[in-house]
Amino acid sequence: MNEKTKAYLAALSFSAIIGFSFLFTKIALGYASPLTNLAHRYTIAALVLVVLHQTKLIKVSLSRKDILSILPMSLFYPLLFFIFQSFALQYISSSEAGILQALVPIFTLLLASVFLKEKTSLLQKFFLLLSVAGVVFIFLSKGANFSTETASLGFLLMLGSVFSNAINNILSKYKGGQYKVMDLTVVVILVGFIVFNCLSLFSYIASSNLMGYFEPLGHVGYIFSILYLGILASIVTGSLSIYAIVRLGASTVSVFGNLGTVLTILAGALILHEPIYSYHVIGATLIIAGILGMNLRKKK
Repeated sequence: MNEKTKAYLAALSFSAIIGFSFLFTKIALGYASPLTNLAHRYTIAALVLVVLHQTKLIKVSLSRKDILSILPMSLFYPLLFFIFQSFALQYISSSEAGILQALVPIFTLLLASVFLKEKTSLLQKFFLLLSVAGVVFIFLSKGANFSTETASLGFLLMLGSVFSNAINNILSKYKGGQYKVMDLTVVVILVGFIVFNCLSLFSYIASSNLMGYFEPLGHVGYIFSILYLGILASIVTGSLSIYAIVRLGASTVSVFGNLGTVLTILAGALILHEPIYSYHVIGATLIIAGILGMNLRKKK
């Protein structure tokens, strides 16, 4: 199996994990706030990385200079990405956020063309827009509405999250050529662990309810969800996405993120028995067609 085939498999794999992560996030949010969810998620991820390192299953060798060089990646993802997203969801619905999140490939393509000099054909750009249109169609059909008074603030905050994700894609390509995938993943995870735990603990201390931080950990459903989010949706997806971006390019891989929308719909139908409507099928068809066209059509 050549490197390009492995990279496509990596892109498909992280899209599948992200698609199902929305299901587990929805379950976890039934027990804890978004900030506490992130704190526990990155605590699990950090603990697993420590165990893997101590048992010699992974080898990480980073100098202080290396860590400082990688830190900008962690600033944009997970920190700004999740912070902007969490505040945005206080003002707009998840459907509205989903529409804006679909813009990540467009932002990534624009940034990649400027900073990474990545080139895409006109036809590839069309297929990328087709995939984005599929996501937008699904969420508009679900009733997304930006006409509320607070929508403008939520819109701007969510754009901050989208832009942070796109910048992270660019930095993943750039830094991926300088460092090993696992080295990048470790720094990003540890920064998320430190910052999200500090913010979460501070909020509980401020409300004189420190035990509230530990309360969700008494629920099996929450523990299972956090394990999925911490191990698969943080460590594994982080490594797979960087691996794919380095070998396929930021603009090409970013469009795979829209496949997560299709898998989220399937997960909801299979596990939560949520209904699938005609607009789901139409939107999913556009998304898949866009991804296939973007990747099967070679640049001239």
